Amino acid sequence: MNPFPLPSGQFSGDTFPVFRDGVCHLFHMMPPVIAHHVSRDMVNWEERPVVVARGVSGEPDCNNNATGCVVEHEGRFYMFYTGNQNICLTISNDLDNWTKYPLNPVLAGDNKQYSTENFRDAFVFYYEPEKCWWMLFGTRTMAHPGQRAGCVGLAKSQDVLHWELHPPLWSPEIGPHCDCPQLINHQEKWYLFYLQRNTRVRVADSPEGPFLRAVIRNLFTPLCSAGSRPAWDGKRWITFPFIMRLVNESEDGDWQYGGPLAIPRQLQFLPDGSVAEKAIDEMISTIQKLPNPGNPVADAEPLVGRWNLQERQVACLSDSGGTLLFPSVTADCYLDFDLILNHKSSDFHLLLRTGAELLNGYQLSLHPTTSQISLRQISEYDIDRVMVNRHFDLPIGSPIHLRAFLKGDILEVFINEHVSLTARLYSYKDGQAGIEFRDGSGIVKNIQWRELK
Repeated sequence: MNPFPLPSGQFSGDTFPVFRDGVCHLFHMMPPVIAHHVSRDMVNWEERPVVVARGVSGEPDCNNNATGCVVEHEGRFYMFYTGNQNICLTISNDLDNWTKYPLNPVLAGDNKQYSTENFRDAFVFYYEPEKCWWMLFGTRTMAHPGQRAGCVGLAKSQDVLHWELHPPLWSPEIGPHCDCPQLINHQEKWYLFYLQRNTRVRVADSPEGPFLRAVIRNLFTPLCSAGSRPAWDGKRWITFPFIMRLVNESEDGDWQYGGPLAIPRQLQFLPDGSVAEKAIDEMISTIQKLPNPGNPVADAEPLVGRWNLQERQVACLSDSGGTLLFPSVTADCYLDFDLILNHKSSDFHLLLRTGAELLNGYQLSLHPTTSQISLRQISEYDIDRVMVNRHFDLPIGSPIHLRAFLKGDILEVFINEHVSLTARLYSYKDGQAGIEFRDGSGIVKNIQWRELK
């Protein structure tokens, strides 16, 4: 079972899904083309023919094809996509067979209001109050320096074919990009998703703004990329980010565009304007149906501290903390448990791919005092740099739910069905799992695991 599918043995880029008749149509960049996969459970995927191939020399999509969206209008499907930093169009009757619009591009920058060099990622929807179609796109204004010119551009149309540029929907003057924008109306709030390397969200009372920063601004962590195009499946908003590769398969390497699909996320919109995330129910259900390898507590090995071991529950009784290994938990695994920290000054560590000497492997740390979740390597001096971290307020004395998916060189962790953390683990491929409390006692209960062969 691989929770991180790699379409066609290649790598995926940005995604823009559509749900129709119980089927998820996942359109996604597979440079230089736009690919198409379908699924009924969002776990197993079937490849469909390429939707948009690169045009011949001189055509408006001859260099590359990038992110877009699909809308339905009068019984036909219209895919707006990026070609050569222009907005192009292809049309279908069935979501499988597509014909490029002969008058492409349908929209481009003008170098007066919007840049022609950064003009991409159309998102189209019908705005009922104005009885017309709106198109959002990621671009730069000509009024500001490039590093502060990123904005969400706006165009309008009566027929989805002919478009007129309007002033930006949002021009925050805070960064170089507002890529892949999408506007969602949910429970009388308007949520603006966009990319500036991270997937970010703003919230407003009106589709015209002002768009305010949420308490938690970013979704995911940086290697989990391009999650700003969620789709509605009839009951949930679901997004399909991908996982960046690192150059030379090194944990110190620069980011490299494209990778396998991440675990799809269900989004939850909270009263404070922030957006929580969790792994989709279908993925959890599929993994829990895998063979049960047994209770990992049965052969647990206390290395440090005093422990009380029970059925799928362990309690660290030492005020200074302790370390416990689970030798039966394999290097590629799914882990699911609740933990309780008894003191705000204490930390909890999930150890992965380590051994009894604790000289290598990885350490996921939960720090209540600093409200941080972080990941780093384990080494002799125990002070290695943090690979990735995430802010989250961790309760004391109440259960904190943790899910970890570790397969090959990919780790994804979900905390309290609220935030996630994604990393590439290239250095260590083998070893055991374990848990550790530091500077305080605590409990880990309801421990489950499955082997991800």
